[in-house]
Amino acid sequence: MITGDSRQPVRQQVIPPTHQSVKAGFVVYSPGSEERNIVILEEGELTARETTPPYSIVFTMRPGDLVGVAALLEREPFKYELSATKDSKITLVTEDCMESELKRLPLWLLALIRSISAKTHQLKRSAVETRVQNTLLSLAEYLSHKTEKKDFNLAELIREFSFLTKIPTSTVEEDLKSLLRRHLIKLSVKNKRIFCQTIDAELLHIYTDYLHNNDNGASFVPYKLTLELKQILVYLSTEDESISKNGPDWIQFIQQRFPKAAVTQWINLLKLGWFSEEKSKPDHFHINKAKVLYFLKALRYETNIRGVL
Repeated sequence: MITGDSRQPVRQQVIPPTHQSVKAGFVVYSPGSEERNIVILEEGELTARETTPPYSIVFTMRPGDLVGVAALLEREPFKYELSATKDSKITLVTEDCMESELKRLPLWLLALIRSISAKTHQLKRSAVETRVQNTLLSLAEYLSHKTEKKDFNLAELIREFSFLTKIPTSTVEEDLKSLLRRHLIKLSVKNKRIFCQTIDAELLHIYTDYLHNNDNGASFVPYKLTLELKQILVYLSTEDESISKNGPDWIQFIQQRFPKAAVTQWINLLKLGWFSEEKSKPDHFHINKAKVLYFLKALRYETNIRGVL
């Protein structure tokens, strides 16, 4: 005969956490591991390092600190190597242990824990996520504001830029190589330290404009010029920008040098910004030398900008 009430809930088996003592140098967790654990430090010290050169320390754990909550609750991989810098005591909460504990919680409390975990994870991610999409563009803009032909300690420059943008140092180093190949920056060694120097700030500005256009799916205007416009550009670069004429006079002036130039070419020159209207004389224009030289430099250094050296 069966005795007892079959409707009584079956008691869930509780799997306790694992307690370990580890020696200094012991790797507590590696990103290559398939196991997901919450690591609680009881005594000693643990450090989390990046797994790529220069293997920088991301953070240090003190007694009472824990990591890995997102790994268990949100299935977010922990991407750093965790190792002991001193003889330490740790507690490991495994997936089975966490699962057995969660099953004992009321649904409302479980939902609350998951909600708090998700929000905490989102805040942590926003704090370390790269703030820019095009890292090369961001670096070029950053360097374009540096004083030309002045040496900057490369290690300090990388550290500062990485701190401001949250871009990994390995990515910054690759982007620096790209700028170096284009001869937009140069490196030198003094007293066993490496220094970086911006060669031409305006050329870096032109390069950032080129990258902006690429990101927006647009063509870079200087590289769309017709042969005739290029010839007119070179001619205007040699003329005095203080000369002031009205539209018809400028058309006549250009046609004297370029007889095949159509009257409508004047509209193109205005759109390109090669001429600026005089403030004191309505309908009079002067050559915008800064814009003309911008286009001219973009054409002269096209191989540097496009990266086809």
